[in-house]
Amino acid sequence: MRAATNDFDLIHSFLSFANLGAGWVMWLMVGLAFGLTVLVFERLRLFKRTEIDAPKMGKALIACLEEGELEGARGLVSRGFAMEERVLADGLQAWSRGSRSVELVMRGSLERERQRFERFLGYMGTVGSNAPFVGLFGTVIGIVLSFQDLAANPKGGMAVVGPGIAEALVSTAVGLLVAIPAVVAFNYFQGALSRRIGNVEFLSVIVLSQLTAEEK
Repeated sequence: MRAATNDFDLIHSFLSFANLGAGWVMWLMVGLAFGLTVLVFERLRLFKRTEIDAPKMGKALIACLEEGELEGARGLVSRGFAMEERVLADGLQAWSRGSRSVELVMRGSLERERQRFERFLGYMGTVGSNAPFVGLFGTVIGIVLSFQDLAANPKGGMAVVGPGIAEALVSTAVGLLVAIPAVVAFNYFQGALSRRIGNVEFLSVIVLSQLTAEEK
């Protein structure tokens, strides 16, 4: 009996909450979409502004280091915008301390840069995975309200519930409309970040191999 009372209280609480309407869900989706748009453009600007030609830089690094031009090698990465430039610049600053120190410095710098480039990607992934459920929640609320209207006017039929259900289904559509670009953006930036990390590893091998050769 007590369990039944608790269930009734829970249903009553949900119905009271549903009476607030599904409009707030739509506004929440609008807010999520706005935040997503701002962050996508911010990340695009960062990734495009810091893009470099890694193979070209690798050739230039090899040429400088083989000729013993350490300052020339440092000059190649002195701009300090790209992930690759920052990691290599830190490694080259530790050149005199030996290959082990250079390796550790670049490893730490790579982790720092990874965090810089991963910023806000968690938001995109969260929106992409949860926006459909938020939209579905709005749909459920809308359908509950439609059937409440039908209960108040049993003879109304679809004329009563139809518009409410159609409006409720819009929440699911909006949820998908927000989620799909979020997932696309998340996957795009994750792929771009993987390529940048690959560039760093490729260029780091060049630096370490040359320094190791000099130590022998």
